[in-house]
Amino acid sequence: MDVNQLMVWLFGGGTILIVIVSIVLSILCAIVPIALIIWFLYSRKQKADTVREASQTWLVTNGKVIKSRVEVSGGEVTSVHPRVIFEYEVQGRVYQNDQIRAGDKFWATGSSQDAYQTIDRYPEGLDVRVYYNPANPAESALER
Repeated sequence: MDVNQLMVWLFGGGTILIVIVSIVLSILCAIVPIALIIWFLYSRKQKADTVREASQTWLVTNGKVIKSRVEVSGGEVTSVHPRVIFEYEVQGRVYQNDQIRAGDKFWATGSSQDAYQTIDRYPEGLDVRVYYNPANPAESALER
């Protein structure tokens, strides 16, 4: 039996090879997107946890809530989240931010009830404690 006959016998003229390649590609097309989504969510959660951990050493200054509202977005499926904008001063420079909890820009969860409770905790005009990163005072949050 020569090599050509062996190839025909092993791969049935290519049909079996095509089937095998098709199966492998189908599996990859199903697994790769799921793996990428899992990796993306995991990396966002890790970044949020890193910022929250680092925020334990941030400095504190006084600030004031300048805007406080619940924002609703979406169509059939809506998203409800609190939007609290606060202002604070560090070394003579005024900053504004809207991060309620350190790390929320990477990973935030909550219900619509949580959104309304947050707004109740931080009404406009309220004097607040602001936690800020001494290496980058623009990075701040109302909660660690």
